[in-house]
Amino acid sequence: MYHRIGDLKTDPWQLAVSPENFNSQIKIIKENFKTLSINELVKQLNKNVIDTDSICITFDDAYIDNYLVAKPILEKFECAATFFIPTSFIGQQQQFWWDELETILLHQYRLPKKIELTFNGQKFEFSLENETLTDRDRQDHQLWIWPNTPPTERCELYLKIWERLRPLLYEHIAYYMSEIRKWAGYEFGGSPDNFPMDSSQIKELSDHPLFSLGVHTQTHPALTSHPLEIQRSEIANCKTYLQQHYEKKVDAIAYPYGIYNDVTLSVVKEEQISAGFTTKGEVITARSHPLFLGRFQAKNIDGAEFKDQLYEWLDSKR
Repeated sequence: MYHRIGDLKTDPWQLAVSPENFNSQIKIIKENFKTLSINELVKQLNKNVIDTDSICITFDDAYIDNYLVAKPILEKFECAATFFIPTSFIGQQQQFWWDELETILLHQYRLPKKIELTFNGQKFEFSLENETLTDRDRQDHQLWIWPNTPPTERCELYLKIWERLRPLLYEHIAYYMSEIRKWAGYEFGGSPDNFPMDSSQIKELSDHPLFSLGVHTQTHPALTSHPLEIQRSEIANCKTYLQQHYEKKVDAIAYPYGIYNDVTLSVVKEEQISAGFTTKGEVITARSHPLFLGRFQAKNIDGAEFKDQLYEWLDSKR
């Protein structure tokens, strides 16, 4: 499981792999393993047989670096991959809310001393003892990885707000992000390097024989926080959009944040989606249920270390 291919100032969720490391990782995969498309994987699951030492490569969230950086490397090594697309963000000239929140709180040089927000009728207050970002803060922010203890007040504030925003509908998240921008004096937008792909770029991926698209909902909600009608709308409308705009059958979903419940699974079955991917680090075997398939998150490590990691993961099923 990949998300981003690039060099980031901060990466608390470990979502980014540098272009150099990604190139070496895909080279290792090509030289030592067989890459399967998701369609091939589903066919094998239906037959209760999985090719030995085979790998599916997936990308979540449709960041523009998937097209600009990952695509040429995947083409060079002729490796199949699936890109899971949150359709409401296609072509948006702005960062995803979680990236913008990170930019404001962990990168902005100066912030107001106190923030006050109200979530679900409960008042949230947080005071910053040191409003100015220091060189030591920058270093601590760069090294911080969740779930390690936040090393600064800003990291603590980021996590507290992120936890409160994640369960909300996107329209409510957008409202709070607008309030946070105003509080911080932050100009809306951000670096284009952090934007999602546009429709023409996704179309190129869809038309490419190596690549396929998958459902990642419309607005990337935490599905388990929402009722049936919201989950159905998010999943069904995403699938319909992808099939209508890119003229290919879409047969797989990656659950945002890797989470799902019985309601989610009922919608996935209604939509006749054959494969569902979580974020649980678990090897897929012939006995795996096709609607909750595990994935291992690729970390920002070089090819040699990645090779050791791959064999460690594969050995865990033996």
